Amino acid sequence: MKRSFVRKSVRLVTAMLLGVAVVLTGAPAASSDNGNQTASLEKSIVLLQTDWSGFIQVPPSADTAGNGYWTEKLKYSVTCTGWYVSKSADIITAGHCVDPGQGRQVVIDGYLADQKATNLKDQAYANWVVEGDQKGSPVGRSIRAIQPNGVDGATITSLTTVQIIDSKGPDAGDVALLHLPNMNKETPGLVVAQKAPQVGEQVTSIGFPGDIQDITDQSQIARASFKSGTVSSNQVTPSGVTQIEVSTELAPGMSGGPTVNKDDEVVGVNSNGLTTQAGFNFITYTPDLRTFLQSHNVLLVQPPAPPSGGSKTLWYIIGGIVVVLAVAAGLLLLLIRRRRTPQFAGAGAPMPSYPMHGSGPYPTPDSFPTPGSAPDITQTGPSSQMAATAPPPPTPESAESAVMGGASTGPISGGSSTQPVGGDTSQTGTGGNFCPSCGAAHRPDDHFCPQCGKPVT
Repeated sequence: MKRSFVRKSVRLVTAMLLGVAVVLTGAPAASSDNGNQTASLEKSIVLLQTDWSGFIQVPPSADTAGNGYWTEKLKYSVTCTGWYVSKSADIITAGHCVDPGQGRQVVIDGYLADQKATNLKDQAYANWVVEGDQKGSPVGRSIRAIQPNGVDGATITSLTTVQIIDSKGPDAGDVALLHLPNMNKETPGLVVAQKAPQVGEQVTSIGFPGDIQDITDQSQIARASFKSGTVSSNQVTPSGVTQIEVSTELAPGMSGGPTVNKDDEVVGVNSNGLTTQAGFNFITYTPDLRTFLQSHNVLLVQPPAPPSGGSKTLWYIIGGIVVVLAVAAGLLLLLIRRRRTPQFAGAGAPMPSYPMHGSGPYPTPDSFPTPGSAPDITQTGPSSQMAATAPPPPTPESAESAVMGGASTGPISGGSSTQPVGGDTSQTGTGGNFCPSCGAAHRPDDHFCPQCGKPVT
């Protein structure tokens, strides 16, 4: 029975502890929910449209007439992604999204596509002259920003021109700082991580893939895409620039968007991918991004303070532990009390030598005095209470004087009869009572001898 009780108690306490653990730790935090992450980050993401314009001098070798010529002014647009990095309308994007060298290639690509002469691309990249509005000037550029309809907390609802503060080309870090002028309200800047992510860390890349825009409703801007993956490695370019390799898919148009960690902190700017092999994509190095921003005195957004309910949660945890410990202590106390309770072999009639009624101490064989000594008897009311010692069985010489302490050898005072020496040893009267079978003393209200168990009446 004891072992069964212990097992049940241990199982109950274990179940309660597991239950409290599930209640306190089972539910995931709301910030890790993908829906909440999308809502909190999407309002900080902007679509950038860069318009490139210029003139191309087509050489005689590419002219069917063999003369060569200057084209009319050409204009082509590409899209990239940007994101608020401060509360003061500062925007970050990839450097190649605003780099004039990349703009030159955009103009060439657009013209050759129109002429269905894309086979001349390598030759054009290497030798053709492309100029802006002024002779010898780079191609012209204009950058505008907008956010899709339906984004909660969006700050740019129509195409708005942005200013270029500074930019670094692909070989120098591939990052650019823009500014949205005349913004009269605070912008939802993202937090930039303090350090680079570890290899294997979970990350999410955000941006506007161009292919998505092509297959969606052309009357409105497609929403940003969130691509999950991990950090694969850290690599260094031939020019000495560190890049972070990620397994997230960086489709064209996502350039310039942020890649964030599990805490929604930006760890890099979406930069580029290998065109020869899929699955190899790179973002800018986190420390380099922070250095670039600090060099322009951008007031970085600080991580949010822990929620005020954190202390309450701690108290809930402590309270749960206290409750569990109190229940465990109660079960242990109950177990100890049950162990101290005497366990009997079974129920039934009392053993002959242990009367189950009456009150007061009962004589035992070891407590009887030696023959000849006087019993210690005290009369208290209708029944006699005997001390720790009791009279020995009467002998022919002492039976008659047992109650009187050896003072008389005659009949017992107050008795109704006398017993001759060597005959029946039973005594009646007010002085004492003895078993007629063994001579042991007993109380007046006993029906059985406490020594031999035989009837005394």
